[in-house]
Amino acid sequence: MTSTAATLRLTFDGLRRDQIETRWARELGGLEAYVFDGGDIEDEDQWRVLGANLRHAFDVGARRLTLHFPTENADWVGDHSGYDKLRRFCDLAAEVGALGVVLHANQFVQLADWPAFDLPGARARVVERVAELDAYLGDSPVWIGMENLPVIGAQGIDFDSVFVRPADFEPLAELGSDRVGVTWDVCHWAVSYTTLTAMARLEQRPDPVGPFDLPALPVKHLHFASFSGHAMPAWPDHCVEGVPPQHGDIAPDLLAGMLTVALDAAASHSDEVGVVFEVQEDDYEDRKNCWVTYEWLSSVPGLAARVDCGGRGDDRT
Repeated sequence: MTSTAATLRLTFDGLRRDQIETRWARELGGLEAYVFDGGDIEDEDQWRVLGANLRHAFDVGARRLTLHFPTENADWVGDHSGYDKLRRFCDLAAEVGALGVVLHANQFVQLADWPAFDLPGARARVVERVAELDAYLGDSPVWIGMENLPVIGAQGIDFDSVFVRPADFEPLAELGSDRVGVTWDVCHWAVSYTTLTAMARLEQRPDPVGPFDLPALPVKHLHFASFSGHAMPAWPDHCVEGVPPQHGDIAPDLLAGMLTVALDAAASHSDEVGVVFEVQEDDYEDRKNCWVTYEWLSSVPGLAARVDCGGRGDDRT
């Protein structure tokens, strides 16, 4: 293992410590704590529980911890209280020793409003607020990783499309901040790439993006899984994210290539890279699909050489 080997991380609800997979933390070394709804960090008791659970993650063996800011009811761009929560969230991350905070733009638009939505204007407002957050954090060691989202929501009825294509991140790169980078979600990019490419080919246009395209902004962090199904307006199907690669709709070797390119890009900027398995489970207190995904990754030589495979997914106890 080299100094740039990525740490595999697993998600848990930051307000429910029973979701922590302790064997994963102990053997593979990394966790990512999610808070899903802004209403879940509304009062002091909730903040206290969150802080205690983050410290508990280290107590059970996690060597690396990242945090994910809420996506629901958490407009940190246009709502002052949402921005205050984000600042406190980042302060808590630094206080407990977390490395960084994953952030979505959280600028949701319903299907009916999408044709008239000013996407460049929304992107400019997000970038302005990120610059304000960067200035507030000062010499804090915590990085901010802005995540790419799918080109359309999983149900085909809404959008959070401020950062989808690699080119969308250029205004963030212009900030020139060492703190601000990308959380490159390979599953989201696989959804976007396949959707955008299919639409272009139907219309006899050149492919608008390539599967291995990445933003110019440094990749700080990675999310990983496959998907099944596609969401489109006026189409009854929907997209299921968080599928193990063996069971997804995109070819596993193409998905492996996407992850490999992103890992190499991240490692070129930092010797501390995390790959978070965002894999759906039937029971988040009895993890199975995360280990199925781990077994797949550790069987791909080019990937296994790039990550810290400290545990063995095939002999769970």
